[in-house]
This record gives sequence, C-alpha cells and structure tokens, in this order.
Amino acid sequence: MAATGNPAGEFESQLRWYYSKHFPIALFHRWLSYGDESYFPRREISFTLPGDIYLRFRSFANADELLETLKKQTPIKIDIGAVYNISPKERANVGASLVPLEKELVIDIDMTDYYDVMGDLGEGDPVVVCDRNWQYIAGAVKIVDTALREDFGFRHLLWVYSGRRGVHCWVADQGARSLSNEARSAIISYLSVKMVSDDNAGRRIDDITNPLHPSLSRAKREVCEPLFNEFVLQDQGMMRTPRRIKQMLSFIPNQALREQLLDRLTSTSSKNWSETDKWERVRHDLIKHNETKTADYIIFHYTYPRLDVNVSRDLGHLLKGPFCVHPGTGRVCVPFRAEECEQFMPAKCAPHIESLIEDVNNVAKGLQEAQPSLHLNKAIKVFQEFVVGLEKEKALAEEKKLHAKLSEIDRNGARDFLAV
Repeated sequence: MAATGNPAGEFESQLRWYYSKHFPIALFHRWLSYGDESYFPRREISFTLPGDIYLRFRSFANADELLETLKKQTPIKIDIGAVYNISPKERANVGASLVPLEKELVIDIDMTDYYDVMGDLGEGDPVVVCDRNWQYIAGAVKIVDTALREDFGFRHLLWVYSGRRGVHCWVADQGARSLSNEARSAIISYLSVKMVSDDNAGRRIDDITNPLHPSLSRAKREVCEPLFNEFVLQDQGMMRTPRRIKQMLSFIPNQALREQLLDRLTSTSSKNWSETDKWERVRHDLIKHNETKTADYIIFHYTYPRLDVNVSRDLGHLLKGPFCVHPGTGRVCVPFRAEECEQFMPAKCAPHIESLIEDVNNVAKGLQEAQPSLHLNKAIKVFQEFVVGLEKEKALAEEKKLHAKLSEIDRNGARDFLAV
C-alpha cells in the first residue's frame, strides 16, 4: 500500500496522470535554466521511485526529456541538486571530476523541531499537528524572509510547502547561487539562534545580548513577542500546567529565582491567574534581577525559526523540488507567498492529488467548469511570478551590459576620429 492509503499501483497511476496533466514542466525548466541553455543539462535532478529506489546524478537535456522520464518512472520525490561542471549523467564517460559550481541557497524548516514547544495543540497525527501549529512555521517564514531581503539584499525567494510538516525556501539570486559553502554557513548561522535542550536548560546563551542584535530586535518586535503572547501562551497554554511552567522556568540560570517563581506560579494563590499574568510576573522578576537576556531567550526559544542548518551549508545538498506529490499525504508541494504565510493553511491550501482527479471527473460529468484546482492554479501563478522576476532581472542586466559595450565602442570611435 502507498502511504496515501491507495494501493501502490494506483498511486503510481495517479502520479503519471499528475505529471502529464498538472506538473508545470515549462516553468520548472525555465526556472532551472536561468536563461542559459547550458545550465539545465548540468543540473542534478534525482528521483526516489516507488519502493524507495533512489536514483542520484540524473540530468536531462531539456524539458521534454525530463517530462517523459517523469511520466515513465513516476518518482514519488524529485530532488534538486547543484549545477556541475559537466552533465552528471555523463560523469562516467568524461575524463573529469564532477564538481558542483552553483546552487540556490536553500532553507529547510520542519515542524518536528517544534514538538518541545507544543502544548494543547501538540497531540494527534503529525500532519494534523502541523496544520494546528502552522503559526510556528508562519512566524519562521516572516522572520527568515525579512532577514534575507533586508539584511542580505536577496530579492528572488520561493517559499514551498514540503507536503507534510514543513517548508523550504529557495533563494535564487545570482549572488546566492554562487555562494561558497563557507558563505552559506555564515548566512545560516546569522539566521539561527542556538537553542538549549532540556538537559542543558539554564545555561547562558551567548547568541542573546543586551541590547539585542538589530535583526533579533526586529524579529522580537514584529513576530516573536506577538506570537509568544497570543499563540504560545493562549492557544498552546504553555503556562497552563505545573509541568509546562517548570519547563519554561528551567531556562532561568538563577536557581533561587527559578525556584521562587515556580513556587509562586504553582501555588493556590495564582490558581486564577491568566497565562498573561503568569508571564508578566516572570518577565517582571527577570528584569528586576538583571536577567533581561533570559526573558528574551525564553521568547525566542518558543518562537524563533528552527532551521535545519545542514541543508543550507553544503553546495551539493539536495532538496525536494516544488510541485512534487508527497507520498505520505498525497498533498502537492505548492509554492506560496511569504506575505500570505499566515493565511496559507496546508489542509486547505495544498491540493490533494485525489481532489485534482475528482475535479476532472466532475468536469466530465458536467458538475463543474473545466478549470484547474483553485489552489493549484494560485500556486502555479506564484511560481510564474518568481520565474518571470528572475528572467526580467537577467534581461535588464544583459541590457545594461549591451549599453556599456556600445558606450565603450562610441568612446573608442570618438578617440579614433580625433586622432586622425
């Protein structure tokens, strides 16, 4: 049986239909070509086939060849790797080493890394848990997107729902694609805050300073503090039980203060306090004892992006591409706009492969108009905007080069004329 609940053979048939009818192959090819015909054939595109058969170092001459292979092999996962010095599939036939040259800077955020900060909304099926706790992912998207744009100047970002429990970001600017592994590591370190485990709770955190670094100050003001007050305290109830209170207070390095607060917040006198009242008592006492850094760290611990740093550091690391169909959920891995991340709820906004088939059947029966799934159509539009933005920037850069060359020719011509 496939993980979607369908027999494996049926899921393969559904994938073949999806790749034939809905996979945006033309846009996919335009994106990974970046206006250079030699670029796409040197890109590694790897497949996971039904039965968990993993095929690495695939590469394709053009969009048609890739599409025909998708329809024939029906991969349950498409991974995108680096652009190499030679075509990866020709590596055995060419007397040269396979060297990765470029790849988008990628960011991976997974809901499983947030399980320790889930309270009332943390129980149930992992996919349902992701939907309930999407505010954590939305907060991470807003913080990372803002930092990449404002602090690093990147412009071409594609955010993609992973199909199950997280999101990926593809930073496609030329400057991002040509980053060294060291530069990628530096950027991902800048975007991260080191979180301590429960075993090391109470240890000093060097990433948090007083005053805060400007990027952390912005994240706290715009995202983390509102998310903490509204979602962590109210919806998750992370100060609703003695166990959760103890967990939150465990990050206070001052043992006497930690124990004093624990006694006070779990006593009968505080029984009718709201979660907001409890946190205000903690925050007040921390500031009073010159522990502002600890108050900030607690907020960041519960709300700041938790990034899989290893995915971002290595130029050769592969990442699942957009518009795959997740075999475990049947959901399409669709792009979305960062500014709409709070409204993007996976259960509602990520089309299911069976719902796409149902739409086609309803059209055949005359029950609805012949139009693509609303959410899939919107995702393709987001993808198209991303690709067109890249193409416009490349065209503008080439136009500037041409003007510069013509100006140089004009100057040289004038000098030659005056020299006569």
